[in-house]
Amino acid sequence: MSQRQSRSLESRISSSLATLAGVLLLGLASASDARGDEWRFPGARYQGMGGAGVAVVDDAHATYWNPGALAFDASTSIELPFSFSLQTEGGAIAVADDIAQLIDEGGLLGTLSSALTAIDDPALALSDLQLQDALQLASRLPGLGEGGEGVVALPEAELKLRRGRMAINVRGTGTLGLNPVVDLGSFSFSNDWDVADVVPGAVDRSSLLTLSGQSLADDIALEFGPWSQNQAEELVYQAEQTGLNTSSGSIQSLLTGIAGDTAGGLAASLTQNGSGVWIDGLFTEEVGIAYGQPLFGNRLGVGGGVRYIRGITTSQFIRYDSVDSGQALLEDLLDIESRVTSERVSADVGVLYRPNYRWRFGVVARNINSPKFDSNGPDDFELKPQVRAGVAVKLLKGWLMAVDLDLTENDSEVVDGLASRFLSLGTEFQFGIDEVNFALRAGAFTNLAGANPMSAPTLTAGVGFGLLGLQFDLAVAAAANLEEIEAGGLELPSRLNFSGAIKWESQF
Repeated sequence: MSQRQSRSLESRISSSLATLAGVLLLGLASASDARGDEWRFPGARYQGMGGAGVAVVDDAHATYWNPGALAFDASTSIELPFSFSLQTEGGAIAVADDIAQLIDEGGLLGTLSSALTAIDDPALALSDLQLQDALQLASRLPGLGEGGEGVVALPEAELKLRRGRMAINVRGTGTLGLNPVVDLGSFSFSNDWDVADVVPGAVDRSSLLTLSGQSLADDIALEFGPWSQNQAEELVYQAEQTGLNTSSGSIQSLLTGIAGDTAGGLAASLTQNGSGVWIDGLFTEEVGIAYGQPLFGNRLGVGGGVRYIRGITTSQFIRYDSVDSGQALLEDLLDIESRVTSERVSADVGVLYRPNYRWRFGVVARNINSPKFDSNGPDDFELKPQVRAGVAVKLLKGWLMAVDLDLTENDSEVVDGLASRFLSLGTEFQFGIDEVNFALRAGAFTNLAGANPMSAPTLTAGVGFGLLGLQFDLAVAAAANLEEIEAGGLELPSRLNFSGAIKWESQF
């Protein structure tokens, strides 16, 4: 074969590979049902830059961010990255706070247990404190079950090895979601007793009610015959004593529903309420290998990887009154009988285009074969395809800017109704003297699938230090919006991330 024919064959092969990768990526990006779990930000460098890494990556993290980057800057490296992320969505810190108080020993004014016992078999009418506890419980349960609310914990640790255009990755990840569930059909104070046996009515509370409370009590007494005027006022008075706002439409609906269910004597009582929490988790141990091939004079890199994944899933329902402490809840989560193990293989592909030394453009697709892991819950855990694109530009020597965008909207596998589509923006400034180098990083990302994506960004920052081939990186991230934990008197960001890495790299 002549040299010209050899070049022609190489050109055709290169063109075919590039076209195949491009078609695959574009097809995944445009698929209407292309959804997967949330995109993570492994690597302290990329987390410090707001999660903008698809076009930036130039090390062994290319196995995750973009296998096409392995085609360039061939080196040998060993890296030990780790990270931890805790995020809440839809006011879920308040959800977690409520749940913590519901399961805390002595919670709900310390007499919830006696209140439920009295509701189940009221030899006497409920006391003021028991009635307040029951109302407090009934008012909290509906707020726990709104879609898209949950708590997600994401621990991660890795070992990365790179030799030239090939990289091997050993990785362990965990995703744990908390999904509140509400039984809206079980708010009666009793299904076996008359109203007179449950709610006292000997005291006239009319002078102690707010205007909205008095109006609500009048409506209850008028609409539900078994409730006397005094009993209706007692119900509303105790609700106001426990802090419920009787001018709120949701509280009015709640109290009216309780009154109607109790008057009818047919609805299930609070002691039979099925509200609680679904705990879903997916923990993976994976080994992957990836390779990148340069094309068109080292301007285009096409890469791919395969991963063997051992997935451990847990899915279990915990009723709101089935545990009496946080320790008991933890023991339930660690129950080995609730775990299911399965092994799967997943595939990734990526493209990185470098038209010149200044610009870089990248696209990557992960989990293109949608690996699915068995579960003992109602549904299996499926990692559906994720597609993400990025652009990076060198503004000045040592100064880099980058932006990434999820091309697919990703539904969480552990929190029902939680979707993510991240927009990331980051910058990095590197400088050094002889064998010592430093890096300063900053960025932000926001969830475009969230309710208010531009009002609640997560801010990131990171630093790097390198000496004689050793590199140390740290990064932190925190959401700009704070949520209050009443039980501890604290305010915390709705998302917290921390990551670090130690890397040794050599060019040979």
